[in-house]
Amino acid sequence: MAQVTDAEAQRIISHMNQDHAKSLGHYLEYYGRVPPSLAYAHPEIVSFSTPSMRIRYGPKAARKEFTYEFSPPMHAGEARKRLEEMHAQAKVKLGISDAVVSGLPLSVPAIVGTLGLTYLAFLLATARPERVASWVPWQARAFAPLVKLAGLDPDAPANAGRAIQAFWLGTLYLSHLVEVFACLEPYFRQYNVESAPLRFAWRVLTFFGGFPVWQSLRDAGKREEKKLKSL
Repeated sequence: MAQVTDAEAQRIISHMNQDHAKSLGHYLEYYGRVPPSLAYAHPEIVSFSTPSMRIRYGPKAARKEFTYEFSPPMHAGEARKRLEEMHAQAKVKLGISDAVVSGLPLSVPAIVGTLGLTYLAFLLATARPERVASWVPWQARAFAPLVKLAGLDPDAPANAGRAIQAFWLGTLYLSHLVEVFACLEPYFRQYNVESAPLRFAWRVLTFFGGFPVWQSLRDAGKREEKKLKSL
């Protein structure tokens, strides 16, 4: 079979670099085992021929190259089909869906939970420490050693109340922060949430609302996948 000509190679390079930088990132991450932080940093094909293609990537000050050997060799007229097959395989192996979530389709539990938790946190944060200590006297006694360790009077209701407030508010929002990075962020990648403002909105809502919010993103992605399969 005929080899890839220089003219065909230049068309492929121009098209891929201009319109399919994300696909090149997938190639680098899956086939080249390049870390995502580098794989999607300005990837570009610098040479394309029958035996191989070279992709350059990384920050401008430290560009690197990955050479992918075609097996079997790439012949004239095969590039589009084979590159699409490589793209599809890489996405499957990387766990990236064809579905795209481009909004904030929050479930009812997510909305109610976010508003409810925010309201309760506000009440706890603004309540007088003495009153908080009187609400849960057993917790005031439980926190007494920590209050004393901090050099404060453990018998003062205000000190116990502040310790209770700090503990529960810290526990709530620290756990939500962990959910942002451990649970929400992977779904950004899986369901192609690329808008920076949209990602920020999901992060803020998860920070205040917790698991019902990131589960809304997961469920929205699954719904989009079902729509694509039904087409």
